[in-house]
Amino acid sequence: MTTDRDRTIPMISPGRVAIYAALTLFSLLFLLPFIWQLGTSLKTPAEIATGTFTLFPAEPQWENYAEVFRRAPIATWFFNSAFIAIVGTIGATLTSAFCAYGFAVLHARGSRLAFGMVLLTILVPYQVLIIPEYIVWAKLGLINTPLPILLPWFLGGGAFNIFLLRQFMLGLPRDMVDAARVDGANELHIFARIILPMCAPALAIVAVFHFIYMWNDFLRPLLYLPDPSAMTLPVGLSGFVSKFARQWHLLLAGSVVALAPLLVVFALAQRVIARGISITGVRR
Repeated sequence: MTTDRDRTIPMISPGRVAIYAALTLFSLLFLLPFIWQLGTSLKTPAEIATGTFTLFPAEPQWENYAEVFRRAPIATWFFNSAFIAIVGTIGATLTSAFCAYGFAVLHARGSRLAFGMVLLTILVPYQVLIIPEYIVWAKLGLINTPLPILLPWFLGGGAFNIFLLRQFMLGLPRDMVDAARVDGANELHIFARIILPMCAPALAIVAVFHFIYMWNDFLRPLLYLPDPSAMTLPVGLSGFVSKFARQWHLLLAGSVVALAPLLVVFALAQRVIARGISITGVRR
C-alpha cells in the first residue's frame, strides 16, 4: 500500500541517470583545458618547469596577474576591446533588425532578389576585401581609429544577422502589424514599438554572438589599429609570445584576462540564448 508521501517522490529512471552522468562527464572534459589554464596561470615558473601534470598550484601566485598588468598595458587593451565590442554589437544588432524588418514585413518589389544578394555576401571571404577596404580607409585618414572596424556594422549589421532576424520575424503574427497600420501608425513606429519587443529572444542571440565575435576579432584590429595605445586585447596578447618567451605563467594569465569577459557574458545570457534558440528553432 502506497502513501501520499510515496506518490510525491519523483521516479528517476536508470536511463535518465545514465544520460545525466554522461553529460556531466563530457562537461568536465570540455572544462578541463580551462581549469588547467587557470591553474597554470597561478603557478610559479619552477612549478611549471617540473613537467608534472597538475591542475592546481601548490600555492596560488596571484602576483602573476599583477605582473602582467605591470609589464603590458592590459587595462588599455581591455578598454579598447570592450568599447569596440559593445559599440559594434549595438550597431550590428539594431541595423540588422532594421534590414530584416524590410525583408520580412514590408514585402517591397524586388525584396526577394535583394535578400538573395545579401545572402550571397556570406560566400565572399573577408580576405578578398582587405586591400580595397584598407585603401579606402587610409585615404579617408581613419587608420589608427576604431571607425574602420565599427562603421561597417552600422551599415546593415551583417548578412547572417539579417537572415536570422528575418526568419524570426516571418513567424510573428501579422495581426498586430495590420492593426497598427489601420490605426495610422507609420512603419518606424511599428518597428520600434511592436516588432522589436517581440524579437527580444532573437535580438539577444544576435547581440551575444556578435559580442563574442567582436571581442575575439583579430584581423581588423591588427590592420587598422597598429598603435600600441589603440590595440585591442587579442592583438596585444599576440605579442606576448615574443615578449614573455617561455614565461608560461604570464602568457596564461593574460589569456585568462581575455577569456573572462566572454565567460561572464555567456553565464549571464545562457538562459536567454537557450530560450532564443528554442523559439527560433520552431519558426518557419
